[in-house]
Amino acid sequence: MSDDLLESRDADASAAYLLDHVAAAERAGHRRLRASADHFHLPVDARIDDRTAARLDATMRATVASVETEIRDHAARLLASRGQAAVAQGLRAVGSTFDRVQRAGLFRDSALFNELYARVRLDTIGRALPTMVIEAGDRPTMVARLAQASDRLVAAAAVAMLAAQARRGSVIDGGPVAVDLVRPLHARIAWWVAAALRDAAEVGESIAALDAALAESVRRAIDAQGELVPMEIAAMRLAQAIDAQGDEVPALLTEAIGDGRLVLFVALVARASGLAFDRVRDVVIDGDGARLWVVLRALAVDRATIARIGFALAEAEPVRDIERFADQLDSIMGVAPEAARVALAPMALDSEYHAAMLALGTAE
Repeated sequence: MSDDLLESRDADASAAYLLDHVAAAERAGHRRLRASADHFHLPVDARIDDRTAARLDATMRATVASVETEIRDHAARLLASRGQAAVAQGLRAVGSTFDRVQRAGLFRDSALFNELYARVRLDTIGRALPTMVIEAGDRPTMVARLAQASDRLVAAAAVAMLAAQARRGSVIDGGPVAVDLVRPLHARIAWWVAAALRDAAEVGESIAALDAALAESVRRAIDAQGELVPMEIAAMRLAQAIDAQGDEVPALLTEAIGDGRLVLFVALVARASGLAFDRVRDVVIDGDGARLWVVLRALAVDRATIARIGFALAEAEPVRDIERFADQLDSIMGVAPEAARVALAPMALDSEYHAAMLALGTAE
């Protein structure tokens, strides 16, 4: 075979590759253009601010890294114990799976994205509250005080919440982050990470051994996750143990927001109103605030307490219009508790039913 023929075939192969690459680049460019257009046409109040976006990205990365480390380490140990040292080494050599799973759409799952986004928003607002609201002094924080309560149920629930908070950590602090998601969300991340590890590992014909080790490691991680109580669930259990009645609610809400315990604040409101935790959390992180005031009026919360809560949230998050809130205070107090409960009735419906109602209303 002549050199000219070889060069001709090489040139043809290179040309075909280039054409394929151009087609792929065209599709990718179109996707980027559509994404840019979608972002441009978003209303200003629907865009995620840079600080929240950075913290959300950090939370996603830390979550994937935590799950990945657990699965990779256990799978590598299993492989090594089964005489597959080379496969174990290949697995350990795989880099971070975050970019791979993100591009593939892991966080496009609405339940997973909404949970992480809401946690970041609530944590960001809560961390801005203490320096502006909490009075100086040596008094114990609210949950620490409840951990010393004479009521054993309250004390145990408060201790559990403190443990859940310490376990979770925070990417803002730069510490390790425990993945305390509910089982379906944790399982989704774990399986996607395992698939990405499998895809990147160069193990040749030993893929079956890798599959077995990864699957076993994922199942182990998911089962172990059931023993961890997410902070949100711990807060709801504490609110249930406290079982605030009538006039007790405003004082507890004031103390919770004064301590920067927005998770507990949400749980107390959810318990008193009968609404789901995530519904109330969505209301609290909404910068508009209108739904929150109606929820509080449904609980017959007094003017002074609503004012303290409103001003605290506005101080913690300047995007909230404090002057508009002050102007609305009379109107807020003009809402009768009975009327507020009627207005909130759809929020108490089944979550999927309520979501469908919202979707139909948005489409009109």
